[in-house]
Amino acid sequence: MSGRAQWAVAAVLCGVSLPAQAYDAGKIAGKPLTIDVTETSIFSQRFDARDPLPARDHGWGQWVNRLNVQASTGSWTSGLRLDSAIYWSRPADQEFCEGCTFDPKLKKAIVADGQSRFLNNAYPAKLWAAYKKDGWELTAGDSYVQFGRGLTLSMRKLDELGVDTSVRGLKLSYVKDPISVVLVAGMANPTRVDEASGRSLMPTKPAGDSNEASGPVFGADRIFGAEVTAGRGTSMVSGTRVASVYRCAPYSYDAAGDAKTGAFEAPFGDCESADARRYLSSTLGGSPNAEARQTLNLGQSLELPRLGQWGRAYVEMALQSRQQERVDTASDGSALYASANARVGKTSHTVELKSYRNYYPLMAAVASRYAPELASVTYSQLPTAEPITADTMFGNFNACATGGRYRSDVNATKTVMIYGAVAYTRTTSEQSGTGCDRYGKVTGDIGGDRAENHVWDLTLGTELRWNSDRSHLYASINLRDDYRGDGTEYYTEKALLYTLNVHLSGRFTLEMNGRHRYRSQDDENLREVNGEVIPQPWWQGFHYTALKIAPKWSVTQGIEYLTVAGQPEWYVNGGALYRLDEKSNVRVFAGQQQGGLRCLNGICRNVPAYEGARVELALRF
Repeated sequence: MSGRAQWAVAAVLCGVSLPAQAYDAGKIAGKPLTIDVTETSIFSQRFDARDPLPARDHGWGQWVNRLNVQASTGSWTSGLRLDSAIYWSRPADQEFCEGCTFDPKLKKAIVADGQSRFLNNAYPAKLWAAYKKDGWELTAGDSYVQFGRGLTLSMRKLDELGVDTSVRGLKLSYVKDPISVVLVAGMANPTRVDEASGRSLMPTKPAGDSNEASGPVFGADRIFGAEVTAGRGTSMVSGTRVASVYRCAPYSYDAAGDAKTGAFEAPFGDCESADARRYLSSTLGGSPNAEARQTLNLGQSLELPRLGQWGRAYVEMALQSRQQERVDTASDGSALYASANARVGKTSHTVELKSYRNYYPLMAAVASRYAPELASVTYSQLPTAEPITADTMFGNFNACATGGRYRSDVNATKTVMIYGAVAYTRTTSEQSGTGCDRYGKVTGDIGGDRAENHVWDLTLGTELRWNSDRSHLYASINLRDDYRGDGTEYYTEKALLYTLNVHLSGRFTLEMNGRHRYRSQDDENLREVNGEVIPQPWWQGFHYTALKIAPKWSVTQGIEYLTVAGQPEWYVNGGALYRLDEKSNVRVFAGQQQGGLRCLNGICRNVPAYEGARVELALRF
């Protein structure tokens, strides 16, 4: 069967129309015009999930479609990503009861929750046009931008977490060694629909003052940033940058306090002081930046990319100033991050250091009261000096923290590498209600030694390769001890991680990967022991086995588990991937997956548990 025929069959099976294939569309001003198309369609049906999931998370289905079209000719490139979503079996449309007796209060809560979830929509998620020539690049529309290591501004795409945040406006850059300049201005444009929860950041009208009512979920954030880098291509590179976020209300309000929802009220919003104050008071984001009308970040970095023959070094400093209504909250902060890498013989060494004082990520104006799944959207990133997959930095862990990490890698042979890493952090912002001022002094509701957390993290691992590099084992153990300043334990963990890839013969490869954790945390997994309710340790983990048949097939079976009181203990799932060609595939999944915190290099979000079936068709031309 030809590749085109396979695409057609897959499209029919998945119920989608087949997009046109990319092609050369003639010439414009003597320059070839090329059009590229990418189509991703996702069908998902939730089952009536096991308790304790709330009724609002049961039984709904969705079709999410993302169509990317990009055209390029000469120095010009333009593109459009059109996102759409259709939902069925919405909880608000169903009848729920408890003990076969209709519960009006439950129904009211579900209807209110549906004000910002399961909204059928189609909208231009990304839209841009760019001109690039002789080191100059001008982009109108959506663009990604990151300054330095992200301390001052970081707006980018992370598919693993469903994060995609850009600036919709103008971006001008000039790059010609030894200097580069980047200027950006516009409005923040995060992903407006969350596939995992069905939550939407589309404009919505307030539904009243009840705790169960829904209101506007996303404001109108203005972004301004500039970065100048000097010394590119030399042995010393200096970067100076500034970023400002000005947070406005999504609507203006009348004298009665009702939102004006006319055509010119959204999505541009209103920055008048009283209206913005009214909206921001509802964000309840748990961070000073969540309440700030304006936050200004200033940063300076110095990089030494070639320290003789053996390594490189980087240091970045930043200051933060917040315009806030509350006088009891520190309005400024500072940050220092440094890293160094060195290679000596068969060993390599990495050191990371951080010192953050009341320095918080730039928060998006998301009303966490109405959209908790998206309340973690930010426009900057604080380097963590933690393992890349660490998901145990609770609260505002990094906002007021001092610490570092050292890692050493030893290439014992050409096919054997062993490594070890140790990290220590003192933080006063991990526990709720704590923080610090610019000098590191503890502030907040918890005082004394109990406000401090001392965290040790130890990792030992190995990477083995054999069978002409067609087989490998990546494995590590991790120990984490998080205790308060008075010596009492706050969190502990012992974990085993592994990925084993064994080439069997010919086209067949067996792959297994897993993560198994023994965890304990204060006030978590409460159980009655000898008449006393106390926290107990719990097990959590997963193991996935996949059989890969090159170049077309991959079949996977997974088991996940969790021994926390009141939660389902076992999660079983299976899936398959079929590659239509080198650029296109169909992926099928059915079963159950745990919810919880997902993190990647310090960026985290809570993902709800899943129980259902999912089909994803990706066509790339």
